[in-house]
Amino acid sequence: MRGFLNILRFTVIACGILFFASCGGDYKKIQKSTNSEVRYNAAVAYYKAGNYLKALPLFESLLSVYRGTEKEQEVYYFYAYTNFRLNDFVMAGYYFSSYYHTFPHTERAEECEFMHAYCEYLGSPTYNLDQTDCKKAIDAFQTFIDDFPNSPRVKEANHYMDLMHSKLEKKYFEISKLYYTTEYYHAASVSLTNYIKAYPNSRYDEEASYLIIKSDYKFAINSVDNRKGERLQMVIDAYLKFVDTYPKSDYLKEAQNIYDASVKLKSQINTKN
Repeated sequence: MRGFLNILRFTVIACGILFFASCGGDYKKIQKSTNSEVRYNAAVAYYKAGNYLKALPLFESLLSVYRGTEKEQEVYYFYAYTNFRLNDFVMAGYYFSSYYHTFPHTERAEECEFMHAYCEYLGSPTYNLDQTDCKKAIDAFQTFIDDFPNSPRVKEANHYMDLMHSKLEKKYFEISKLYYTTEYYHAASVSLTNYIKAYPNSRYDEEASYLIIKSDYKFAINSVDNRKGERLQMVIDAYLKFVDTYPKSDYLKEAQNIYDASVKLKSQINTKN
C-alpha cells in the first residue's frame, strides 16, 4: 500500500510540475528551486514525457547534490539515458561507464556496462574514417562479455562485434586496394597478401587474390630486365593458386589473360638468356 501511495504521490507532483511548466516561465523556477526533490521529480517527469532537453540540465544539477546518497544511482542512470536519447553518445557512454564502475554490484550494472559499449558502437565512424573508436567499441563489448558471460545480452554484443570486425575488414581491404589504384603495385601485393592472412574467410578474399595477380604483373613488367623473370614467376604462381582456390571466379577470364601474357613474356626472357 505504501508503495502505491508513493507512486501516486510522485505522479501527482510530476503532473503538477509539467502542467505549470507548460504555462510558461515555471521551468526556470524549477531550475532555480532549492528543493532538490522538486527538481528531481521534474527531471524524471520531463524524461518520461520525452522532453530530454529540459530533463538534462535538471539531472546535471543534481549530480553533485545527491552524491553519496541513495538517489545518486537514480540520477546517474537517468542522466546517462537522457544524454543517450539526445544522441550524445560520448557523454552517455561516459556516464554509463561511470555508473557501472561506481555501482558494480547493483541490478542495473550489467545494463549500464552494455550501454557503454553500445554507445561506443554508435559513435564509431564509417569504415573509410579512422577506426580507433571502432576498436574501443570492440574492446568494450569484449569486456562486457568477460564480466557477464551468462548475460542474455551476450548474443547482441557478439552481433555488434561482428559488425565492427566487418567494418575493420573493409577498411583494411580498401586501403590495400588503394595501393593498386595509386599504382604502388608492390605495396598493393604485400598489403593484399597480408589482408588475406588476417581475414582468411573474408568476402573480399577473391577480389584481393585477383588484385594480387594484377599487382604482381604490373610490378613485373615495370621492373628492371634482370628482375622481370622472377617477378613474372610470382604472377604465374599467384594465378595457379587463384585458379585452385576460385575455379569458378568471375575474374577467371581476366586472370587467365594476365597469366598467358606472363608465360609468354617469361618465355621470351628465357630465350634471350
